[in-house]
Amino acid sequence: MEFIELERHERGIVRLVMSHAEARNGMGEALRGELLLAFQTLLQDRTCRVIIITSSLKDFSVGGDLSRMDSLTDPKAGRERLTSAHRLARVLLAADKPMVAEVRGYAMGAGAGLVLMCDTIVLSENATLGFPFPKVGLAPDFAIAHTLPQRIGMAKARQALLYARNFTGVDARDIGLADDVVEDDQVQEKAMERARRLAALPSHAAALTKRMLRYSGDAEAVLDFEAMAQPLCFASDDFQEGLAAFRDKRKPNFDPSVE
Repeated sequence: MEFIELERHERGIVRLVMSHAEARNGMGEALRGELLLAFQTLLQDRTCRVIIITSSLKDFSVGGDLSRMDSLTDPKAGRERLTSAHRLARVLLAADKPMVAEVRGYAMGAGAGLVLMCDTIVLSENATLGFPFPKVGLAPDFAIAHTLPQRIGMAKARQALLYARNFTGVDARDIGLADDVVEDDQVQEKAMERARRLAALPSHAAALTKRMLRYSGDAEAVLDFEAMAQPLCFASDDFQEGLAAFRDKRKPNFDPSVE
């Protein structure tokens, strides 16, 4: 791939590193296409347990490339662009594997949307997540009107989107947009620390938990899903390992690649 590098680490952790320098990792067709292929591959790869999404550039992603949007004044072209972006969004929304965002610099618009797809968000203290859509006459895209309220609640999401708010470092953490805020040179280390903890989880139970959370607004749907998911867990090798570890008073090992 031209704009993405996959770094494989211990415990099945894969860092997906974006590096489309010319576009500052703008979420245009070229980068989106590579992201779609990379995620489709990793989500089917049994050796991959956790995905870290990050950038080799100063910024995570500046969002959409406005300089290339002149043609989108044609409604058909605009719909085709959104249809293409939605293929990636749907893959990420349905992802069963834990994902960590490792963010430095700007993550704006659709770039912030990519961050919001992750289960854990680690920010540099100088990083900025922003939602500038109204400033250029646009509505939110990349499922942000879904993921942002899930993160910070509907009232705060409404204010962030209508007022085109930016959130930097500690402010992002305080509003719930970030799980960790650390110094710039500690972002990768903290993201890896988080990924190791996620990689140590029983992958089957983690996947079912992510699926269950998609029904969080519907109690009956959650109960129905529990009735399917928990028996699968009871029948799994991970549950047997968890029980054995509890009886032996030791830490469980849910990763078969680790002795």
